[in-house]
Amino acid sequence: MRLIDRYVARGFLLGVLPVFLLLAGLFSFLALSQQLEDVGQGSFTTGSALKVVLLTLPRQLLDILPVIALLGCLTGLGAMANHRELTAARAAGLSPSRLARPVAAAALALVVIAFAAQTWGIPLWERSALRLRAEVTQTNVEGTNSEFWTRTGGRLLRVGEVVMGRIPTDLEIYELDEQDRLIGLIRAERADIVNREEWLLYNVTESEIHAQNATTTVEDRRIWRSFLSEPQLENLIQPASTLSPGDLLHYIVSLENNRLNSHPFRLAFWQMASIPVGIIAMALLGLPFVMGSLRSVSVGQRIALGGGIGMAFYLSEQIIGHLSMLYELNPFVAAMAPELLLLALALRGLHRAH
Repeated sequence: MRLIDRYVARGFLLGVLPVFLLLAGLFSFLALSQQLEDVGQGSFTTGSALKVVLLTLPRQLLDILPVIALLGCLTGLGAMANHRELTAARAAGLSPSRLARPVAAAALALVVIAFAAQTWGIPLWERSALRLRAEVTQTNVEGTNSEFWTRTGGRLLRVGEVVMGRIPTDLEIYELDEQDRLIGLIRAERADIVNREEWLLYNVTESEIHAQNATTTVEDRRIWRSFLSEPQLENLIQPASTLSPGDLLHYIVSLENNRLNSHPFRLAFWQMASIPVGIIAMALLGLPFVMGSLRSVSVGQRIALGGGIGMAFYLSEQIIGHLSMLYELNPFVAAMAPELLLLALALRGLHRAH
Protein backbone atom coordinates (compact mmCIF):
# COMPACT_ATOMS: atom_id res chain seq x y z
CA MET A 1 0.00 0.00 0.00
CA ARG A 2 2.83 2.38 0.77
CA LEU A 3 4.22 1.82 -2.72
CA ILE A 4 0.85 2.73 -4.25
CA ASP A 5 0.58 5.77 -1.96
CA ARG A 6 3.97 7.03 -3.08
CA TYR A 7 3.09 6.39 -6.72
CA VAL A 8 -0.20 8.32 -6.50
CA ALA A 9 1.45 11.21 -4.61
CA ARG A 10 4.23 11.28 -7.20
CA GLY A 11 1.67 11.39 -10.03
CA PHE A 12 -0.07 14.33 -8.37
CA LEU A 13 3.16 16.30 -7.87
CA LEU A 14 4.33 15.55 -11.43
CA GLY A 15 1.04 17.03 -12.61
CA VAL A 16 1.45 20.12 -10.41
CA LEU A 17 5.01 20.92 -11.58
CA PRO A 18 4.35 21.67 -15.29
CA VAL A 19 1.19 23.63 -14.42
CA PHE A 20 3.17 25.67 -11.88
CA LEU A 21 5.95 26.40 -14.40
CA LEU A 22 3.49 27.28 -17.16
CA LEU A 23 1.55 29.74 -15.01
CA ALA A 24 4.78 31.17 -13.59
CA GLY A 25 5.94 31.93 -17.12
CA LEU A 26 2.59 33.46 -18.08
CA PHE A 27 2.37 35.65 -14.97
CA SER A 28 6.01 36.73 -15.39
CA PHE A 29 5.38 37.83 -18.97
CA LEU A 30 2.27 39.82 -18.03
CA ALA A 31 3.97 41.44 -15.04
CA LEU A 32 7.09 42.30 -17.05
CA SER A 33 5.04 44.00 -19.78
CA GLN A 34 3.49 46.18 -17.07
CA GLN A 35 6.79 47.01 -15.35
CA LEU A 36 8.51 47.90 -18.62
CA GLU A 37 6.13 50.85 -18.99
CA ASP A 38 8.02 52.58 -16.15
CA VAL A 39 11.53 51.96 -17.50
CA GLY A 40 13.31 55.30 -17.90
CA GLN A 41 11.45 57.03 -15.06
CA GLY A 42 13.85 58.04 -12.31
CA SER A 43 16.57 55.40 -12.16
CA PHE A 44 14.20 52.51 -12.96
CA THR A 45 15.90 50.28 -15.55
CA THR A 46 15.07 47.08 -17.41
CA GLY A 47 17.11 45.23 -14.80
CA SER A 48 14.99 46.80 -12.07
CA ALA A 49 11.83 45.69 -13.88
CA LEU A 50 13.09 42.10 -14.10
CA LYS A 51 13.97 42.09 -10.41
CA VAL A 52 10.54 43.44 -9.43
CA VAL A 53 8.85 40.70 -11.48
CA LEU A 54 10.94 37.96 -9.85
CA LEU A 55 10.41 39.36 -6.36
CA THR A 56 6.61 39.74 -6.68
CA LEU A 57 5.95 36.52 -8.62
CA PRO A 58 5.84 34.22 -5.52
CA ARG A 59 3.00 36.27 -4.01
CA GLN A 60 0.96 36.01 -7.21
CA LEU A 61 1.53 32.26 -7.50
CA LEU A 62 0.62 31.74 -3.85
CA ASP A 63 -2.81 33.29 -4.51
CA ILE A 64 -3.56 30.75 -7.26
CA LEU A 65 -1.89 27.73 -5.64
CA PRO A 66 -5.30 26.08 -4.97
CA VAL A 67 -6.09 26.33 -8.70
CA ILE A 68 -2.64 24.89 -9.51
CA ALA A 69 -3.40 21.98 -7.16
CA LEU A 70 -6.67 21.27 -9.00
CA LEU A 71 -5.06 21.44 -12.44
CA GLY A 72 -2.16 19.29 -11.21
CA CYS A 73 -4.58 16.65 -9.95
CA LEU A 74 -6.57 16.63 -13.19
CA THR A 75 -3.47 16.34 -15.39
CA GLY A 76 -1.24 14.12 -13.22
CA LEU A 77 -3.84 11.66 -11.96
CA GLY A 78 -5.75 12.01 -15.22
CA ALA A 79 -2.74 10.58 -17.05
CA MET A 80 -2.73 7.67 -14.58
CA ALA A 81 -6.45 7.14 -15.23
CA ASN A 82 -5.87 7.09 -18.99
CA HIS A 83 -3.31 4.31 -18.49
CA ARG A 84 -5.79 2.38 -16.28
CA GLU A 85 -3.44 2.69 -13.30
CA LEU A 86 -6.16 4.09 -11.04
CA THR A 87 -8.49 1.32 -12.20
CA ALA A 88 -5.86 -1.24 -11.21
CA ALA A 89 -5.46 0.42 -7.82
CA ARG A 90 -9.21 0.25 -7.24
CA ALA A 91 -9.26 -3.39 -8.35
CA ALA A 92 -6.60 -4.02 -5.70
CA GLY A 93 -9.11 -2.86 -3.08
CA LEU A 94 -8.32 0.88 -2.76
CA SER A 95 -11.46 2.98 -2.45
CA PRO A 96 -11.63 6.59 -3.69
CA SER A 97 -11.39 7.83 -0.10
CA ARG A 98 -8.29 5.65 0.39
CA LEU A 99 -6.72 7.06 -2.80
CA ALA A 100 -7.44 10.54 -1.45
CA ARG A 101 -4.94 10.02 1.38
CA PRO A 102 -1.73 10.25 -0.69
CA VAL A 103 -3.22 13.15 -2.67
CA ALA A 104 -4.00 14.99 0.57
CA ALA A 105 -0.49 14.20 1.87
CA ALA A 106 1.10 15.61 -1.30
CA ALA A 107 -1.17 18.67 -1.07
CA LEU A 108 -0.05 19.07 2.54
CA ALA A 109 3.54 19.28 1.29
CA LEU A 110 2.45 22.21 -0.91
CA VAL A 111 0.83 23.78 2.16
CA VAL A 112 4.11 23.57 4.10
CA ILE A 113 6.01 25.20 1.21
CA ALA A 114 3.35 27.92 0.92
CA PHE A 115 3.45 28.61 4.66
CA ALA A 116 7.25 28.88 4.66
CA ALA A 117 7.18 31.25 1.69
CA GLN A 118 4.46 33.42 3.24
CA THR A 119 6.18 33.57 6.63
CA TRP A 120 9.82 34.10 5.71
CA GLY A 121 10.20 34.71 1.97
CA ILE A 122 7.38 36.84 0.59
CA PRO A 123 7.54 39.70 3.17
CA LEU A 124 11.26 40.15 2.48
CA TRP A 125 10.90 39.88 -1.30
CA GLU A 126 7.96 42.28 -1.41
CA ARG A 127 9.88 44.81 0.70
CA SER A 128 12.79 44.63 -1.75
CA ALA A 129 10.35 45.10 -4.64
CA LEU A 130 8.98 48.24 -2.95
CA ARG A 131 12.49 49.67 -2.75
CA LEU A 132 13.02 49.01 -6.45
CA ARG A 133 9.65 50.52 -7.36
CA ALA A 134 10.64 53.63 -5.39
CA GLU A 135 13.24 54.30 -8.11
CA VAL A 136 10.36 55.40 -10.35
CA THR A 137 9.74 58.36 -8.00
CA GLN A 138 13.33 58.80 -6.92
CA THR A 139 13.04 62.59 -6.94
CA ASN A 140 10.50 62.34 -4.09
CA VAL A 141 11.56 59.25 -2.17
CA GLU A 142 14.88 58.02 -0.94
CA GLY A 143 15.52 55.00 1.20
CA THR A 144 18.14 52.71 2.60
CA ASN A 145 17.53 49.21 3.92
CA SER A 146 15.95 50.67 7.06
CA GLU A 147 15.51 54.44 6.54
CA PHE A 148 12.93 56.28 4.44
CA TRP A 149 12.98 59.95 3.40
CA THR A 150 10.40 61.89 1.41
CA ARG A 151 9.79 65.57 0.71
CA THR A 152 6.84 67.60 -0.54
CA GLY A 153 7.44 71.34 -0.81
CA GLY A 154 8.77 72.61 2.52
CA ARG A 155 7.92 69.47 4.49
CA LEU A 156 10.17 66.45 4.97
CA LEU A 157 9.47 63.10 6.58
CA ARG A 158 12.06 60.66 7.88
CA VAL A 159 11.06 57.18 9.02
CA GLY A 160 13.81 55.28 10.80
CA GLU A 161 12.29 51.85 10.27
CA VAL A 162 9.01 50.19 9.32
CA VAL A 163 8.29 47.26 11.62
CA MET A 164 5.85 44.47 10.75
CA GLY A 165 5.69 45.99 7.27
CA ARG A 166 3.17 48.68 8.24
CA ILE A 167 4.18 50.48 11.48
CA PRO A 168 6.56 53.45 10.96
CA THR A 169 8.90 54.01 13.90
CA ASP A 170 11.46 56.68 14.85
CA LEU A 171 9.72 59.47 12.91
CA GLU A 172 10.97 62.99 12.29
CA ILE A 173 8.82 65.56 10.46
CA TYR A 174 10.62 68.74 9.38
CA GLU A 175 8.99 71.99 8.28
CA LEU A 176 11.09 74.50 6.31
CA ASP A 177 10.43 78.08 5.26
CA GLU A 178 10.93 79.47 1.75
CA GLN A 179 14.68 79.82 2.42
CA ASP A 180 14.86 76.15 3.53
CA ARG A 181 15.42 77.18 7.15
CA LEU A 182 14.04 74.88 9.82
CA ILE A 183 10.97 76.35 11.54
CA GLY A 184 9.37 73.23 13.02
CA LEU A 185 10.22 69.67 14.01
CA ILE A 186 8.00 66.81 15.19
CA ARG A 187 9.50 63.64 16.63
CA ALA A 188 7.43 60.52 17.37
CA GLU A 189 8.28 57.06 18.61
CA ARG A 190 5.92 55.30 16.19
CA ALA A 191 2.70 55.78 14.22
CA ASP A 192 -0.42 53.90 13.20
CA ILE A 193 -1.56 54.76 9.69
CA VAL A 194 -5.30 55.36 10.02
CA ASN A 195 -5.59 56.23 6.32
CA ARG A 196 -3.48 58.03 3.70
CA GLU A 197 -4.27 61.46 5.17
CA GLU A 198 -4.22 60.72 8.91
CA TRP A 199 -1.52 59.11 11.06
CA LEU A 200 -1.82 58.54 14.80
CA LEU A 201 1.55 59.48 16.37
CA TYR A 202 2.72 58.18 19.76
CA ASN A 203 5.09 59.80 22.29
CA VAL A 204 5.24 63.05 20.35
CA THR A 205 7.67 65.93 20.86
CA GLU A 206 6.97 69.06 18.79
CA SER A 207 9.39 71.98 18.53
CA GLU A 208 8.55 75.35 16.98
CA ILE A 209 11.65 77.35 16.10
CA HIS A 210 11.45 81.16 16.04
CA ALA A 211 14.08 83.80 15.36
CA GLN A 212 14.82 84.39 19.05
CA ASN A 213 13.69 81.20 20.78
CA ALA A 214 12.09 77.77 20.43
CA THR A 215 9.10 76.20 22.17
CA THR A 216 8.61 72.50 22.81
CA THR A 217 5.44 70.55 23.60
CA VAL A 218 5.10 66.89 24.53
CA GLU A 219 2.02 64.71 23.92
CA ASP A 220 1.26 61.02 24.43
CA ARG A 221 -0.49 60.85 21.06
CA ARG A 222 -1.82 63.12 18.36
CA ILE A 223 -3.29 62.99 14.87
CA TRP A 224 -0.94 64.15 12.12
CA ARG A 225 -2.19 65.21 8.69
CA SER A 226 0.07 63.37 6.28
CA PHE A 227 1.33 65.00 3.09
CA LEU A 228 2.34 61.73 1.42
CA SER A 229 0.83 60.93 -1.96
CA GLU A 230 -0.58 57.48 -2.73
CA PRO A 231 2.60 56.32 -4.58
CA GLN A 232 4.80 57.60 -1.74
CA LEU A 233 2.72 55.74 0.83
CA GLU A 234 2.84 52.57 -1.28
CA ASN A 235 6.63 52.85 -1.30
CA LEU A 236 6.66 53.02 2.50
CA ILE A 237 4.30 50.29 3.67
CA GLN A 238 3.55 46.79 2.45
CA PRO A 239 0.07 45.63 1.46
CA ALA A 240 -1.54 43.48 4.14
CA SER A 241 -1.49 40.41 1.89
CA THR A 242 2.32 40.50 1.70
CA LEU A 243 2.96 40.48 5.45
CA SER A 244 3.82 37.34 7.37
CA PRO A 245 0.92 35.82 9.35
CA GLY A 246 2.64 36.69 12.64
CA ASP A 247 3.25 40.33 11.68
CA LEU A 248 -0.30 40.69 10.40
CA LEU A 249 -1.73 39.27 13.64
CA HIS A 250 0.41 41.62 15.75
CA TYR A 251 -0.70 44.57 13.62
CA ILE A 252 -4.36 43.62 14.10
CA VAL A 253 -3.86 43.49 17.88
CA SER A 254 -2.14 46.91 17.78
CA LEU A 255 -5.05 48.44 15.84
CA GLU A 256 -7.68 46.96 18.14
CA ASN A 257 -5.82 48.06 21.26
CA ASN A 258 -5.99 51.62 19.93
CA ARG A 259 -9.63 51.26 18.83
CA LEU A 260 -8.82 51.60 15.13
CA ASN A 261 -10.54 49.77 12.28
CA SER A 262 -8.94 46.34 11.85
CA HIS A 263 -11.55 44.76 9.55
CA PRO A 264 -9.48 44.90 6.30
CA PHE A 265 -6.53 43.29 8.07
CA ARG A 266 -8.61 40.60 9.77
CA LEU A 267 -10.02 39.77 6.34
CA ALA A 268 -6.49 39.60 4.89
CA PHE A 269 -5.41 37.32 7.76
CA TRP A 270 -8.25 34.86 7.23
CA GLN A 271 -7.75 34.94 3.47
CA MET A 272 -4.15 33.98 4.15
CA ALA A 273 -5.27 31.21 6.49
CA SER A 274 -7.75 29.94 3.89
CA ILE A 275 -5.05 29.14 1.31
CA PRO A 276 -4.05 25.78 2.92
CA VAL A 277 -7.72 24.74 3.08
CA GLY A 278 -8.14 25.75 -0.57
CA ILE A 279 -5.09 23.75 -1.68
CA ILE A 280 -6.30 20.54 -0.03
CA ALA A 281 -9.92 21.08 -1.12
CA MET A 282 -8.98 21.69 -4.76
CA ALA A 283 -6.60 18.72 -4.83
CA LEU A 284 -9.33 16.42 -3.51
CA LEU A 285 -11.94 17.96 -5.82
CA GLY A 286 -10.04 16.68 -8.85
CA LEU A 287 -10.21 13.02 -7.74
CA PRO A 288 -13.91 12.37 -8.46
CA PHE A 289 -13.42 13.72 -11.99
CA VAL A 290 -10.47 11.46 -12.87
CA MET A 291 -12.23 8.42 -11.41
CA GLY A 292 -15.66 9.18 -12.87
CA SER A 293 -17.03 9.62 -16.36
CA LEU A 294 -14.19 12.01 -17.30
CA ARG A 295 -11.37 9.54 -16.65
CA SER A 296 -10.78 8.90 -20.39
CA VAL A 297 -11.00 12.46 -21.75
CA SER A 298 -8.05 14.36 -23.20
CA VAL A 299 -5.61 16.53 -21.26
CA GLY A 300 -6.94 19.65 -22.98
CA GLN A 301 -10.47 18.94 -21.83
CA ARG A 302 -9.28 18.41 -18.27
CA ILE A 303 -7.34 21.69 -18.31
CA ALA A 304 -10.42 23.50 -19.66
CA LEU A 305 -12.55 21.98 -16.90
CA GLY A 306 -10.01 22.82 -14.20
CA GLY A 307 -9.54 26.32 -15.58
CA GLY A 308 -13.28 26.96 -15.50
CA ILE A 309 -13.62 25.73 -11.92
CA GLY A 310 -10.51 27.67 -10.88
CA MET A 311 -11.76 30.89 -12.47
CA ALA A 312 -15.14 30.54 -10.77
CA PHE A 313 -13.38 29.88 -7.45
CA TYR A 314 -11.07 32.89 -7.81
CA LEU A 315 -13.90 35.24 -8.83
CA SER A 316 -16.09 34.08 -5.94
CA GLU A 317 -13.23 34.79 -3.52
CA GLN A 318 -12.76 38.28 -4.94
CA ILE A 319 -16.49 39.10 -4.93
CA ILE A 320 -17.05 37.85 -1.38
CA GLY A 321 -13.93 39.71 -0.20
CA HIS A 322 -15.15 42.99 -1.69
CA LEU A 323 -18.63 42.48 -0.24
CA SER A 324 -17.06 41.85 3.15
CA MET A 325 -15.14 45.13 2.90
CA LEU A 326 -18.23 47.02 1.74
CA TYR A 327 -20.70 45.67 4.29
CA GLU A 328 -18.19 44.61 6.99
CA LEU A 329 -19.22 40.96 6.86
CA ASN A 330 -17.57 38.52 9.24
CA PRO A 331 -13.96 38.16 7.94
CA PHE A 332 -13.68 34.47 8.87
CA VAL A 333 -16.89 33.55 7.05
CA ALA A 334 -16.06 35.71 4.02
CA ALA A 335 -12.57 34.23 3.65
CA MET A 336 -13.34 30.60 4.44
CA ALA A 337 -16.75 30.15 2.78
CA PRO A 338 -15.53 29.30 -0.78
CA GLU A 339 -12.84 26.90 0.50
CA LEU A 340 -15.14 25.10 2.94
CA LEU A 341 -17.81 24.78 0.25
CA LEU A 342 -15.28 23.25 -2.15
CA LEU A 343 -14.05 20.89 0.55
CA ALA A 344 -17.62 19.74 1.19
CA LEU A 345 -18.16 19.21 -2.56
CA ALA A 346 -14.90 17.24 -2.81
CA LEU A 347 -15.83 14.96 0.08
CA ARG A 348 -19.31 14.51 -1.36
CA GLY A 349 -17.82 13.62 -4.75
CA LEU A 350 -15.48 11.06 -3.20
CA HIS A 351 -18.38 9.51 -1.30
CA ARG A 352 -20.44 9.20 -4.49
CA ALA A 353 -17.48 7.74 -6.41
CA HIS A 354 -17.17 5.13 -3.67
